[in-house]
Amino acid sequence: MNYIRKEDNWKAYMVIGIIIGLIIGIYFTFFFYYGCSDLSCYQAHQKDCAKTKFVKDGEDTTWKYTVMGRTDGKCSVNVEVLDVKKGSADKKILIGKDMDCLLPLGSLVAPESDISRCNGILKEEMQTLIIKKLHAYIVENVQDIGGELEGIGEI
Repeated sequence: MNYIRKEDNWKAYMVIGIIIGLIIGIYFTFFFYYGCSDLSCYQAHQKDCAKTKFVKDGEDTTWKYTVMGRTDGKCSVNVEVLDVKKGSADKKILIGKDMDCLLPLGSLVAPESDISRCNGILKEEMQTLIIKKLHAYIVENVQDIGGELEGIGEI
């Protein structure tokens, strides 16, 4: 029979320890996100661009923020709409859509406050809603707008 000598046990323990250390390191590097339950916690993590998940339950919309980490000297934040509570029925198309936003490092602003820094299907749908709303406003007020524009060429 082949027995493991007691002197060789430390090698087996060392290999097992290294494997466990690698698994823990990989988990915290790639898969672990802090979970915040309030806005101040989230803002502190966003400011440091630390991987974080947070659900912001606003009056009109419920947002899910996921700070992904640093990308090209900026902080990458994924923004998803979980629920739309107020507003027109066509805003419901935003539910489940997301976008990725690149914020300046140290920023505390809500990522969706400046969609020019974002890209993704949520941004496109938000822009479509804005254009539809603007078009409806122009159609409703075309005569008022026309009257205001008279004489503009005489400047």
